Amino acid sequence: MTPWHLNSDQHLYTRHPEPQDWSTSGTSLYGYLDFPDATLRRFIAVHEAGHAVLDMAFGIPVAEIHLCDDLGKTPSTRSDDLPDAAAWVKTGAHWSVSYMRYAAMCAAGERAQDRWLRENGLWNQERAWACERGASSDREQIEQRLRTCWREVHFNPSPAPGVQYRTIQTVADSALSHLWGRALRLAAAVDEHGHLTGRQAARYADLTYVAIPCDESESEGVAA
Repeated sequence: MTPWHLNSDQHLYTRHPEPQDWSTSGTSLYGYLDFPDATLRRFIAVHEAGHAVLDMAFGIPVAEIHLCDDLGKTPSTRSDDLPDAAAWVKTGAHWSVSYMRYAAMCAAGERAQDRWLRENGLWNQERAWACERGASSDREQIEQRLRTCWREVHFNPSPAPGVQYRTIQTVADSALSHLWGRALRLAAAVDEHGHLTGRQAARYADLTYVAIPCDESESEGVAA
């Protein structure tokens, strides 16, 4: 089994090693992706669509999907201490799913991007690594949620009880394989419109029976 790689600048494991010049070049993740804006926009939309279709399929109501016009390139002037984001999915506050389904939903953004890169002949190791780095906040959410279930996330073999992140990725891949056409349709709609309500997103994904209405006061960010 291929070992995970600990990145040099933070305690983050990735399947693919960081580029040799990552810690010295000053290149951004977007620089390693090296996409024109039109391709980058679809790439980001695929990430959010991966989250959203698993949300809906698992019974988590989607309130909205948003893709920023600047694709996250403009430094934020917000004073709320939230990180800059290129896009996000917001969900309703009232839902309950198993810890593994929640973890798979969080992992689905990076896994959808990896699959999309491969299918479009755009995959290389640096881009695959950039997918993982760009999903670090998703991984943090997984770790936080599993701790509430008294479970830890492991990357390399460990005698301690917990869940291997590779297993979470496998579950996400399996779920996406059944929903891939829906995810691609939704990604195209997010790319075209930039913003979708939950009901609009569900119609594009043909998962309308899950997209229940949510009051704005009930919405909270789940995955970005």
